[in-house]
Amino acid sequence: MKTKLNFLLIVIGIVSLTFTSCSKDDDSEEPVQQKPSITFLGGTEYISQDATLTVGQEFMVGITANENADSKKNISTFKVVRTFNNVNTTVYEEDGIGNPTYSWESAVNANAEVGQERWTFTVTDNAGESNEIAFIITTEAMGDNVVSYASVDMGSYDDTDYGSFFATSTGLAYKKPAASADPSIIDFAFFYGASNGITFGAPANPSIIDVYDLTWSPLNATLFQFAPISSADFDAIGSVYEFPEFTGTETIVNHLGSGDVVYFKTVTNKLGFIRINNSTKNGFEINIDVKVME
Repeated sequence: MKTKLNFLLIVIGIVSLTFTSCSKDDDSEEPVQQKPSITFLGGTEYISQDATLTVGQEFMVGITANENADSKKNISTFKVVRTFNNVNTTVYEEDGIGNPTYSWESAVNANAEVGQERWTFTVTDNAGESNEIAFIITTEAMGDNVVSYASVDMGSYDDTDYGSFFATSTGLAYKKPAASADPSIIDFAFFYGASNGITFGAPANPSIIDVYDLTWSPLNATLFQFAPISSADFDAIGSVYEFPEFTGTETIVNHLGSGDVVYFKTVTNKLGFIRINNSTKNGFEINIDVKVME
């Protein structure tokens, strides 16, 4: 009887150990997170999330970091890396910080090229544990939207084939009857003068009024100057362009020839360029390209 009792106690002990072992496995705790914390500084003056900026635009960014509440390991290093076209560039790096908290802020500049760039901010503590945050800066070209009108034919005052008046809002050359019907859209006129050669002038210019016997209203006072860019520069202007400072004060420009570029400013403050491609009929007909603010 005693032997049976001992055997029963042994069996009960084995079963108890088995359940105890299973219970410990089931109740095992997840590993404690040991990484330090890092967050962006907030506020309207800071970038703290994905954003779109113009190329080279300055912006403010800042972070705060804290040691892990459980590990109590001081912040050791901080690093800022920007990645553009798979190329990493270190913006800022600081070692040997040795404090439980850390903060950093700076004025930086978006990429000088159009595209997307990832900015990564990483802190590491004395135990080698790291944490990072990041955002994407999308850079866009700086300037105004540009409308282009290519290969526009214009004729002088006695030409019967092509119009002498141009509207930047439509990109069309108008003969006098059509221009007279809507003079508010006419920005400049062309004529060929015996002494002045190829000439562009505003409807408000006295020479244009005299040559075309204009009686309409309004007479727009577009201003002109010789362009500070070359014909090759004109070709390089894309859909977005930063127009240079305009300094012209005259409502007429003349003595022009093929390849010349003229800079103009309309009464609505739109800036644009006229490039003369060629002239025919002794200059009385010309072909031009126009690029103007949208």
